[in-house]
Amino acid sequence: MAEMCGNCRNFFEPRGGGVCRAHPPVAREDGSARWPSVARSDWCGEYRVAPPPANPGIRRLVSA
Repeated sequence: MAEMCGNCRNFFEPRGGGVCRAHPPVAREDGSARWPSVARSDWCGEYRVAPPPANPGIRRLVSA
């Protein structure tokens, strides 16, 4: 798997635009704070492997 923002555990995509949550939000001049905007294909060196998606069907097979 490629080490890029779209595959990183710090990547979050609310309402269409991606943000990086590897570090705290950055303060802006208007007093608000936001996480940096990133594209799915960006990368920064802070890559963390994203956990696999939950699959309840697998858990049922293992528990049975």
